[in-house]
Amino acid sequence: MEKKKTIIALLTSGFLLFAMVVVNLIVTVTDHNKTVWATNTTKSPYENIDIKTRQAKEKQYHLAFQYPVFKNASLNKNFEQYVKGKETDFLKEIKKIDEKKLMKEPASLSLTFELIPAGGDVYSILINEKTYVTAEKSRSSAEIFVIDIEDGAFAKPSALFIDPDKASSALHTPVDLKSSTLFIQKNMVVFLNKHEKREGSLPIKKVAPFLKKEWRDRFSFEESEEKTAAGEKVKKIALTFDDGPNPESTEAILATLKKHQAKATFFMLGNRVERYPELVDKIVQEGHEVGNHSWSHNDFTKLESADVKSEIDRTAAAVEAAAGVSPLAVRPPYGATNENVNEVIGVKPVLWTIDTMDWKSHDPKAICAIVKKEAKDGSIILMHDIHQTTAEALDELVSSLQKQGYEFVTVSDI
Repeated sequence: MEKKKTIIALLTSGFLLFAMVVVNLIVTVTDHNKTVWATNTTKSPYENIDIKTRQAKEKQYHLAFQYPVFKNASLNKNFEQYVKGKETDFLKEIKKIDEKKLMKEPASLSLTFELIPAGGDVYSILINEKTYVTAEKSRSSAEIFVIDIEDGAFAKPSALFIDPDKASSALHTPVDLKSSTLFIQKNMVVFLNKHEKREGSLPIKKVAPFLKKEWRDRFSFEESEEKTAAGEKVKKIALTFDDGPNPESTEAILATLKKHQAKATFFMLGNRVERYPELVDKIVQEGHEVGNHSWSHNDFTKLESADVKSEIDRTAAAVEAAAGVSPLAVRPPYGATNENVNEVIGVKPVLWTIDTMDWKSHDPKAICAIVKKEAKDGSIILMHDIHQTTAEALDELVSSLQKQGYEFVTVSDI
């Protein structure tokens, strides 16, 4: 009996000792990972945006975070998660470093931010990160997000584009939009190189067709008059081509435009876009504008509103899939429109001021004669890139007007 009691006592003591060790380990781990924060929130220069500062000074590491606080709970959640992710990654990294070394020279992580008004409720946020783990592992980097403080939209800049690669190529951006950094400041898109230095910029109006609709609709596109070096207004004229693309005649037209360094707008039919996507992409990559001319060339004034919308939406989707760009300019078939059609398409329709009647005459000389007679600053010329005779007329037409000092631009630049 006494032997049994002794065994039980020993087992009980052993269990208690084991429990004390476990508890001690838990406390030790908890204490080791517990970070004591000093937190402060102040007003920013911008309405409805505050600045939160959090600092912690532990024996082995120092943390200093500064980030924005909004009225929008969704945005705040995104930023809290972002900051927490940075903290977690940092703490994982320093676990690999010898503790004695950290006690002698603590690691550190700091996050600061810069708020850049982009236009309306949209801001670019530049987050600067500085990390010191050891002398060999010291680094700094920057990351940018674009946000809407009203509805909580939150995205990396590359996510604003339908297709970053196609946009980068077509816009001739100085950096790769997919992997590089950019921010939007007062309706200008600013590009940064790998060293986070400004590499160039473009008006957001130029970039707009390449943006996803949910982001494009957040910006206003201010008009600006282009001036010559002498301060005089440039004489502009817009060539527009309907009903294409067509592999033979459109290709010939592109070659002539390239020869004269002239730009044009192609109002395309969706069913032809679907047939010739590579040609659509080529048109965009060569710096021309793509417009929406419906899917099947039906008279919009004779269609139900839902059918008009379908014609526009299907064509837009086909162009986006082919070239990574939205056809923002709309020209109804036959130029036929009314109040209801205008409401459905949602933009002012682009018509024309000079009708070359190329579809009727099929005569290059007659086409040129009409343009030469009627051309003036701001003219919008109607032609059709499905006719070979139109392609044949273009070289003389462009040469003649360039000699008169005209610059060939897209309709959006008129």
